[in-house]
Amino acid sequence: MNQKAEPRIIVTIVEDKPGVLYKVSSIIRRKGINIDAITVAPTTEPGVSKMTFLVNTDAETVDQLVRQIEKVPTVISVGSSPLKGLYSKELALIKVSASKPGEREMIYALTSKLNARIIEEKAFTITIEVIGAPEEVSDFINQLRSITEIVDLARTGPVALSR
Repeated sequence: MNQKAEPRIIVTIVEDKPGVLYKVSSIIRRKGINIDAITVAPTTEPGVSKMTFLVNTDAETVDQLVRQIEKVPTVISVGSSPLKGLYSKELALIKVSASKPGEREMIYALTSKLNARIIEEKAFTITIEVIGAPEEVSDFINQLRSITEIVDLARTGPVALSR
């Protein structure tokens, strides 16, 4: 069966021990799959963290990865889902050029239209914060690129919860 590759999330609950991230990410790497984003943060339980990996592959490959990740001794649990099946948000900080006539006004209009927030203005740049679903953040960035030059960009990658 030929399955379609799509953005998928692998959520792994792990013990906070040195090398756990390396072991889990190595399993994904050995399969030849690029990790598009990783987030790691403590959970409400002391000594336990949640690792969220964004990969672009098919369901069968993700199922194989989950079975392999489950074998890592410091992994408490692991699951996967297509990105569209989860609640997910991402934060991006974007510094753009604002040196040409009319750029600032177009940037202001775009940020207010898409519920982004300007966090700093300087003589020739504007820094913007945007929070949303990963595809919304990507769309916002693409729209900014059509208006002005992106000077710097930092994205967190998605954090996700099951529905």
